[in-house]
Amino acid sequence: MKLARWRRINSFWRELRSLGALALLTLTVPIYANPASAEPLRIAYTSIAVVYGPLWLTQDAGYFKKYNIEPEFIYIAGGPPSLQALIAGDVAISFTAGGATVAANLQGADVVLLGATIDALPFELWSVPSIKSPEQLKGSRLGVSRIGATTDFVARYLLKKWNLQPDKDVAIFQTGSGPQIFAALKAGSVQSGVLSTGPETINAESSGMVRLADVSTSGLVYPFGPFAARQSFLKSQPDLAVRFMKAYVEGIHRFKTDKAAALAVLEKHTKQKTTPAAEKIYEIYASKYIKRAPEATAAAIQTIIEELSASRAIPAGTTPARFADSRIIRELVSSGFVDALYKSR
Repeated sequence: MKLARWRRINSFWRELRSLGALALLTLTVPIYANPASAEPLRIAYTSIAVVYGPLWLTQDAGYFKKYNIEPEFIYIAGGPPSLQALIAGDVAISFTAGGATVAANLQGADVVLLGATIDALPFELWSVPSIKSPEQLKGSRLGVSRIGATTDFVARYLLKKWNLQPDKDVAIFQTGSGPQIFAALKAGSVQSGVLSTGPETINAESSGMVRLADVSTSGLVYPFGPFAARQSFLKSQPDLAVRFMKAYVEGIHRFKTDKAAALAVLEKHTKQKTTPAAEKIYEIYASKYIKRAPEATAAAIQTIIEELSASRAIPAGTTPARFADSRIIRELVSSGFVDALYKSR
């Protein structure tokens, strides 16, 4: 009887110690380690290009996780299709085309620009070796990602500058994203194409193609790498929108200040080895193009309004403020959040 009683007591204490250990383990596991607590956020982007380096690094460096966000990246080639996904509610934030966003807003869509990564157009127009001047483009085919996308805007801007009529003197073809435009050039299905400065322009140069224009030198102010959201999302989930912006601003900071991390993320996502040429392009983007505070500026939006006004009536009194919601990024700037990142270096 005594032995049986002793065994029951001993078993009780073993179970108690086990429960105590389990309780201690539970208390020492950080709450943020539970992935179920992260809030999902679907984000669309449109191309495999250097401009998306900060976005990729925001994810890879864990900044979304830091702000309790579980992002799901959706690759949708071309600005207009990515904007359609936003309007349909398939994604919450879309890195898209500024022109398509403004046009959709004018047509009554519940979309605004939440920000823009760059205020210039780092695009180049490349042609096959047989075309060495803009005049020789007449009667040829020019490749862009999508009609209504930023590449389409660039193509039409350049053609008009050269006194060539888009769709008449030069046919404009949709070919897909940057790698697909380059592939179409190599295959001869188009004789020229708009490429964002980066891997494709490096490939074009090494393939013996001719650079007819570098739009970044034109001084044109335009929202590039813009990201849009529905106003209904900003009203219903303002905290999530703020956390997204904080994460992205930190990703931008890391991209601009950590060259090794930036080059590694570009190599990973573009599937191209880092070369001296690629390194030089990174340095141009990091120091010249990518802004610390990704606000969609009034001057950049005004460029879009002026371009659209050539083909449609714009309501009297329309200002750039209609097409952007800059409250979040301006608050991060005024609060010192952005400056603090760079002072901590």
